Amino acid sequence: MPANLSPGFLAARDRLNRAKTDEERLDALQEMLATIPKHKGTEKMQADIRRRIAKLKEKAEQQRRSGKGGAAAYHVPREGAAQVALVGAPNAGKSSLLAALTRANPDIAPYPMSTVRPQPGMMEFEDIQIQLVDLPPITREYTEGWVYGLVRLADAVLLCVDLDSVEWREETEQVIALLAEHHAVLTAGPSRQVDWRVVERRTVAVGLKADLGQQHIPAFRSWAENRFPAIVASATTGEGLGDVRTLIFRHSGVVRVYTKKPGQPPDLSQPYTIREGSTVLNVVEQIHKDFVSRLRYVRLWGSGRFDGQHAPQDHIVQDKDIVEIHLS
Repeated sequence: MPANLSPGFLAARDRLNRAKTDEERLDALQEMLATIPKHKGTEKMQADIRRRIAKLKEKAEQQRRSGKGGAAAYHVPREGAAQVALVGAPNAGKSSLLAALTRANPDIAPYPMSTVRPQPGMMEFEDIQIQLVDLPPITREYTEGWVYGLVRLADAVLLCVDLDSVEWREETEQVIALLAEHHAVLTAGPSRQVDWRVVERRTVAVGLKADLGQQHIPAFRSWAENRFPAIVASATTGEGLGDVRTLIFRHSGVVRVYTKKPGQPPDLSQPYTIREGSTVLNVVEQIHKDFVSRLRYVRLWGSGRFDGQHAPQDHIVQDKDIVEIHLS
């Protein structure tokens, strides 16, 4: 058993041990696979988790085909710097937003429930990419358990609100309540595991169809105030889409760190992406695990007060910091 299993993995493993249904087991296993450290020491464990996931998915598919209940479950492999789930009521405009922000081609129709399976797409933001995942709408009658599982696994949530609907407030509150019932609490704070079952997911609210629902914009802004960071946009006219990209990145839970070799300019072509709240030592470890035991000191540019000075190993890095690693 590797000694460096992450807290997220351990929490998911505890959920697996407590799970009473195949849906709960699949949810926990998928989170274990997403959070397990990827190195040679965990290769056998990763393979075992994948086998167990495949077995549960096969069982669910057999039940679906035989008419004994159950449904196909989906797993979206993580790509890019972070994974953000798009959630909302039927016909909220999620698929249109995904198409406007990425190169994905989701099924878009002027009627509700046109999205029946997860649709990922890669959103470009400056020098990184963030994975957006369009999910089927959240409703009490039709939403399958795997949808809630994918929300729980995401790094952040984009809560899509249909400003062209006269019942946008009630529809959105129901989405929030249903997610909470399935142990995924939307919050303005950082994403975290609350206990063995409940997760909190940092959320951005976006009021869509701003060109059609202008009369609802003031009420939407008032509703979102002190609850979630919020913005209005239109996938049809392009209004606000640039600001949506920026807001998604700011609340995705990742920061970019660049590297610099001694005596040379920094390499700004490809940043390392690391979780928000990570330290200088975490950055060194991500660049190369062997560097940790050989580390002498790190010089840092950025973070508001550093201009090439030695940075403490426990210093929390900020977006666009530059590090210069000195080894023994």
